[in-house]
Amino acid sequence: MAFDPEPACRITLGVIVASAAAIGIPYRLRADRAGGPVSRRDDPRWFWMLMGMVVPPVASVCLAFLVQPRWVDFARIHLPPGWRLTGVPWAIAGVALFTWMFRHLGLNITSTATPRARAVLVTTGPYRWMRHPMYTAALILAAAATLLTANAIVAIGGVMMFGLLAARSRVEEQRLVEKFGDAYRAYQRRTGRFLPRVFS
Repeated sequence: MAFDPEPACRITLGVIVASAAAIGIPYRLRADRAGGPVSRRDDPRWFWMLMGMVVPPVASVCLAFLVQPRWVDFARIHLPPGWRLTGVPWAIAGVALFTWMFRHLGLNITSTATPRARAVLVTTGPYRWMRHPMYTAALILAAAATLLTANAIVAIGGVMMFGLLAARSRVEEQRLVEKFGDAYRAYQRRTGRFLPRVFS
């Protein structure tokens, strides 16, 4: 009888969803209470319009996979069971980076490209090496979800979401330069955008 990776994949995907919510939501609520909410209108309009097109199909497929994987078989990618189970360590790595990032960013967290009025420049934890570890964690978790679900919609949507975040990061960095000036420019020179800088 062939080994069925589906139960382990479904449990791991459920852990990803639950962990992201349990970690991210309390930090965002505390940040909003402490610094006031930041309007999404400050973001480029195209970002939220395109995210609104990409996120719902990915979320729907992931939810359907958790309830009944057969519902999303139409977009299935045929991967060997061993390949699918590599999504488990990727999920652990993504959740770990997500947690580490939130602990260091703290009350500075915002869902927009605009820093909070009382934001400070964080250069500790993962921010010591890369400027956008949240987006890196999102990419790792998208890769994990793709392997676990073996689904083309999750794969394509994950790539598109990271592409949108990467594009918005340029707007975000312009605003961080406006807020922190030379301190942020120096920080840019010694760190990578999404991965640690190998050569300084």
